[in-house]
Amino acid sequence: MLFWGFSILSTSELLIHTPPAAMSAFAVSMQTFVSTPATSASSSYALRGAAVQASPQAGFSATSAVGVAALSVAAASIFNVDRRRKAVGRTQNVLVRARGGEDDTYVGRFDGTQKSDVPAEALAEEARAAEGTRGRTASRWSILSERVEGLAKEMYMLVGSQDPYLKDHSTGEGKAMEAIRTKMDATDWGALWESKATMFSYGTEMSTDPVEAQFVKMLTYMKHPKHVLEIGMFTGYGSMAIAEALGDDGKVTSLDIDPYLKSWVEDVSKNFPEGAKHNIVVGPAMDSLQVLEASPKFDMVFIDANKAEYKGYLETLMARDLLDEDVMIVADNTLYVGYPYLSDTYDTQPARRLYGDAVREFNAWVRDHPRLEQVILPIRDGVSLIRIKH
Repeated sequence: MLFWGFSILSTSELLIHTPPAAMSAFAVSMQTFVSTPATSASSSYALRGAAVQASPQAGFSATSAVGVAALSVAAASIFNVDRRRKAVGRTQNVLVRARGGEDDTYVGRFDGTQKSDVPAEALAEEARAAEGTRGRTASRWSILSERVEGLAKEMYMLVGSQDPYLKDHSTGEGKAMEAIRTKMDATDWGALWESKATMFSYGTEMSTDPVEAQFVKMLTYMKHPKHVLEIGMFTGYGSMAIAEALGDDGKVTSLDIDPYLKSWVEDVSKNFPEGAKHNIVVGPAMDSLQVLEASPKFDMVFIDANKAEYKGYLETLMARDLLDEDVMIVADNTLYVGYPYLSDTYDTQPARRLYGDAVREFNAWVRDHPRLEQVILPIRDGVSLIRIKH
């Protein structure tokens, strides 16, 4: 974030304001960048590491290093154009998996460890940055570098503090949801994948977020559905959110491709009243939708499975007349890491572009469909509310 804060300055201006000692380190940083393969986000990490390594050798401060980083990023954009295009071109020939993406390319997946187990050196690095910007805000600064630091820090505080605040003040998580979340956090997903117990490599970040799940639960309360369809279940946290809001005569049918997850969820849900309202169908969602029977018809649908198949899911449901005329369709990830509205110029994880393009196509298809209307909300990774026009 801090590096991109310099995008408002020209390269010549940065050259003027960057100390001479910093310029020698700039050469080191660029040498490292040019020699580093541009796979996924590795180039930006290489630049950052080079600047940090060069700083003590060149004898300039961390503040000056910011100038080096900005120069590196500016110059790197020139080198990156062809590399990015080649990377995107390569991904076009890779089959997108329903879960996990390509085997050897980072696609925003953790194995359940990186997100929570932060190395001590990384914690020290964060503490160093916090100390270095102590007292800085968007309005409290003396020189240019302090002003940029203050702006970046204020953005970090605004963004980084929001999720913890929302989770702390959202109180809709029921007992079944809590039990699922507790087991999910305690599960060693990496070990399960290594032992081939699961079909894909999973992590807790693949689950519906607690705040979003409570949002869907509130929608369920308002809708009072009788039969809910969930396409893509994972650990059933979203399923339990829906089930907790259903009336005594309501039920939720979940589709998931992995048989391991069916038993994983049922081992928890059987201990709660919501388990009796939950039916799990195992198999590829598109195959299941071809034979699924809805009695009564689905009056609420939650879509959170293979992003490349969203359009196919909804087309099949409509073609087979499985939807109630007053159905509420909730589609998750419809802003998919920003890819639907950004060009590949800004792809820091090019392997995810295929999903991003598929979501963009889905959003446009719904927008232009004569029988559908939607609103896209910027909740987490984007949530669309879709209904059938009468």
